[in-house]
Amino acid sequence: MLLMPQHLLPDVSALTDDFLQEHEIRGVIFDIDNTLVGFRTPTPTPEVLALFARLEALGIRYAIASNNSRSRVELFVKELGVPAYHRACKPLGFALGRIRREFGIPARNMALVGDQIYTDMLGGNLAGMITVLVEPIDHKETLFFKLKRKLEMPVINRKRRKDAKK
Repeated sequence: MLLMPQHLLPDVSALTDDFLQEHEIRGVIFDIDNTLVGFRTPTPTPEVLALFARLEALGIRYAIASNNSRSRVELFVKELGVPAYHRACKPLGFALGRIRREFGIPARNMALVGDQIYTDMLGGNLAGMITVLVEPIDHKETLFFKLKRKLEMPVINRKRRKDAKK
């Protein structure tokens, strides 16, 4: 199912060295808002910087693909020197494919980490990537996002039941 994440994790800190190695992940594409930081947090937190440093130490490439504005994405990555794409048009795969090609990593070794089913998980699955859904960081969202979250729940609950059977 194209909407179904392959993995459910509480947050990005659960991307442990063991998890990354077990799934042969050599590249990671992150969403920003409610994935790496809350949508009101303008820049990377110390925890995000530590995650990126750990990925670098493991030789794992990473990038940002956000559907947000140029100003939001540029502010977030200003000090990082990381490939970043604003208005990435997820679930369409233009930015995701571009990052994968720039990294020279097969899709099966790339992970897309995000907090939304209809953009991040659908986009990653369409691109043939490993999809990782994390819990949203900030639960104070607009009415539109609250509605989207309700529509996502049947997919998430189905994934939880499937994982519980394993």
